[in-house]
Amino acid sequence: MKKLARIPADVSKRLLLLACAAALLTAACSKIPEGEVVSGQGTRFVVSVADSIDDVGLGNAVTVDKDGNPFYSYLILPAKLAPGEVPAQRPIGAPYIQTESTEDKDGKFGAAIGVGSVTPDGIFTRGAAAQVRDSPAGVAVPYGPATVESLVGATADSMNGTDIAIDPAGTKHVVWTGPDGVWYAEGSQSFTAAKVYDYGFALRKAGPIGRPSVTVDADGNPWVAYSVDAKGRRVEAATPKGDAWSTEVVARIATCSGCPPPGRTEIGVTDAGLTVAYVDPAAKSIMVATRGTDGTWTSAPVATGVEATGLAMAVGKDGAASITYYDADGAVQLATQDGAGQDGNGWSVTEVAAADLGDEADGIGNLAPTTGVAVDDQGVTYVTFVDAGSVKLVSSEDGETFTPIETGDTSEGRYPSVAAAADGSAVYVTWYDEEGQLLKLGIQADIQDLQVAAPSPTTEVAPPQPGGECGTGGKTLLDIDAQTGNVFDTNCLVAPAGDKFTINFTNSDTATTHNIDVFTEQGGDSLATVEPKIGPIEEKVPVDALDAGDYYFQCDVHPTTMFGTLAVVAAKGK
Repeated sequence: MKKLARIPADVSKRLLLLACAAALLTAACSKIPEGEVVSGQGTRFVVSVADSIDDVGLGNAVTVDKDGNPFYSYLILPAKLAPGEVPAQRPIGAPYIQTESTEDKDGKFGAAIGVGSVTPDGIFTRGAAAQVRDSPAGVAVPYGPATVESLVGATADSMNGTDIAIDPAGTKHVVWTGPDGVWYAEGSQSFTAAKVYDYGFALRKAGPIGRPSVTVDADGNPWVAYSVDAKGRRVEAATPKGDAWSTEVVARIATCSGCPPPGRTEIGVTDAGLTVAYVDPAAKSIMVATRGTDGTWTSAPVATGVEATGLAMAVGKDGAASITYYDADGAVQLATQDGAGQDGNGWSVTEVAAADLGDEADGIGNLAPTTGVAVDDQGVTYVTFVDAGSVKLVSSEDGETFTPIETGDTSEGRYPSVAAAADGSAVYVTWYDEEGQLLKLGIQADIQDLQVAAPSPTTEVAPPQPGGECGTGGKTLLDIDAQTGNVFDTNCLVAPAGDKFTINFTNSDTATTHNIDVFTEQGGDSLATVEPKIGPIEEKVPVDALDAGDYYFQCDVHPTTMFGTLAVVAAKGK
């Protein structure tokens, strides 16, 4: 008997979950197991499995919304299998990475651009900004991903990382380098996608197009920055103008023999305005470019005489930028704006730690090393990096002395990213677990205020078919409330047969988008629905007369945790 692929030993309850997923169409499991919630007191670093089906987590980036909740983007790719292994079945509601159903052996595989989040009470949402195919009728993938055809056939080699930003209105902005160029997706209740830069044809290796980044300016406009090596190396920044994108050349970089392909380009809004950080390998410099009021870009050096990789940038509340990178010796460096600077250029560079990158030092594209930097509103800086195959995290209050934070078991960790809540109450680190092909999330916070399972359950399997005792009493029940934690207050609604009726839907969750959608059956035709919205909100959902029987309802944004039975019952004697 062949074994299921990639069931890590540290995820004790995933075997049952994957067994449920494999049998969900015949004998669905009755309950999703919960991970063991870490208990104790004080500030600790808690590690969870953020996603685990197939090969997930390369090119990851993490940010926080205005309330300090984490959102992260990452690549979802087919699992890398050992001889004799078979891939775990993707649950209904998981992002699509195959053009046809999993039963079609000739279906083409590709990638999805994953988007995930976790609430303070430990509820994970695993969705996507983009996928290779439209979701079938009645199947909702969280966050409503756009369909992007260029993701068909995409691989880790032909893509080059992701980035994510959340604006004050809660809109998600996600970018990635695909085989054919740089892409951007925007969404609040569902995503739309557009190509920002067109390379002209599909690449097998993403080296000529660097990893992009995204920010939102003071006027609410998204800006995407990236570097390309095509007809000369250059750094570009782009923003939407009507139905098209307006692209500006930030800097031109001299070509050089033996120079590495373009790395990550960072963009943010500093007190000087829109700012782009990039590496100039020909000049052996780290540079920042700022955009003037007339739209021109002016570049200045941050550090010279360096061969840098793993560039990352964060902007603090004071509008000052902090930049991290690995130097040629693998040491992690932090560059901060402090006025005069050590070289009179307004920047000071301090070594954070020595690091052993091993084979990762020579990687390109999604396999290039990364650092991560975040700054909270108190001015505390957090830096993450890789050393000897493990993810490390340090903090600094002055930018000169660094205190290690105990991260527990982060072995086999690669390509970390970090974000911090504005008030400093929580720090979030995402990384790729190379051995398990997993995306992991570490949270540094007072665990009394968190209920995060360690590890978290894997991606939820589809819920069981409706039925059971719902409606046996015959009493009409048409009030339902979507609540914090991605749950309905009831999984049973009851309506009279043969008459029109109205469902009274309430969303009491002030931080999350929910709706209700009534179907003929799970995966069937929609009968009545309302658009997903953030609460608090109350809505009336009119439903045409139905024959007696059991129907199905769900929240389209969270179909694997919010669902139930609508029992339509005939009056006694009929």
